Amino acid sequence: MIFFVRTAFGLILQSTLLTRESKNTAYYFPGGKVGVGETLTQTLQRELKEELSLVVSPDRFKWAFTHRGAAYNQPGKIVELNCFLVAGSGALKVDSEVYDYKWCRPDDSRIAEVVREALARYSWVVE
Repeated sequence: MIFFVRTAFGLILQSTLLTRESKNTAYYFPGGKVGVGETLTQTLQRELKEELSLVVSPDRFKWAFTHRGAAYNQPGKIVELNCFLVAGSGALKVDSEVYDYKWCRPDDSRIAEVVREALARYSWVVE
């Protein structure tokens, strides 16, 4: 049986900002699971605040693409990455579940496989 996880993630303009949870070794898009009754943009707004102390109005989000692939560190699960371009500014500060963040190149070996796949497939979005 394959389990499906619906998520919302943000791509910060001018580069690809990725985060890493303390229990993981791979970097992932900032964002997370869609809560009951939440829209994708509500989820992204909440997650950016929780993970990076970044407050961004939803009118600063532009839908970019959806990508499905094997969930990181969760055998048998498929994750749906609903990715948005995020035009925002402000100081980033790790918070909540996030251990650290970094600006990444798509070929960085420390990026989760599903994120590398998405960046390769939709490279035109972040160029």
